[in-house]
Amino acid sequence: MKKHSLTLLIILLGTHISASAKLQDMNLSEAINKKMVKMDAVNTSGRYVGKTTKLSVTNTSESVLHLKVDLGMILKPADSAYQPLVLAGEEMLVVQPSKSGEVEVNTFCGNSLRHCPAKDLHYSFARISSDTLLKVLRFIKTNSLFDYLGQDAVWAITNGHGIDHVYNGSKDMLSESLIELVCKVTGRPKPEYYSVSDHVEMPSAAAYVPKTLKIIANFEIILESPKVLSLGVYDSAGKMIQPVFENQSFQRSGHRFGVEFESADVSAGNYYIWLKEGDKVLQQKMVKVD
Repeated sequence: MKKHSLTLLIILLGTHISASAKLQDMNLSEAINKKMVKMDAVNTSGRYVGKTTKLSVTNTSESVLHLKVDLGMILKPADSAYQPLVLAGEEMLVVQPSKSGEVEVNTFCGNSLRHCPAKDLHYSFARISSDTLLKVLRFIKTNSLFDYLGQDAVWAITNGHGIDHVYNGSKDMLSESLIELVCKVTGRPKPEYYSVSDHVEMPSAAAYVPKTLKIIANFEIILESPKVLSLGVYDSAGKMIQPVFENQSFQRSGHRFGVEFESADVSAGNYYIWLKEGDKVLQQKMVKVD
């Protein structure tokens, strides 16, 4: 009987402590800085885009902590050869005093020149992103762009990549809106065309391959009279290397033409997309192949 009474007393005491513990809402970074928690992060997938990483949080305070992962939290790797991770953030976690909790988070690569994450690589809290990056991450978070479109927007801030790379043909309107935002927060001009490059998620390899695989450009023209037009990609010597159409008749009207320049097998350098009437260039875009 005494044994059962003692067990009941312990249970009741534990319940009382849990019920009386103060509940505090705060961002995870604040809890870390106030030394109310200890955090360890582990990359669980060997990737950098998407839900790649698990945060383990131990509550060292006497309060019940209702934590929100910060938008734009940056994690530094245990090995500096690897890239830092930028968190999309705002996942929620409740941790009891002296207990631990886990939460999976969406991440992006914070430095395209560093090695891709290795599976089981450990990370720790470094800092919160700049205001510029936070504005871009807010758009990414709101539109759930936990993909390479979101990644290219992050690199436009963290590594100064061309804004022309912030494009996904299957998300054309979102890409346009994201480009406008990146241009606004950076003060950089809007690109005249879009570029597509490869992404690498292989441990110990750089995340970004600076080779332009495809260039996408659009032309708009209003014809006051019927014309015979040609559209194509030309090299620096003026030789057409990829036709879109040649000597095609168009009626008086407004016209919009799309060009997809397959550039994977051409040499790096400047190229020209010309809309021509005979030998006369009506419109042109100079594009750069890395």
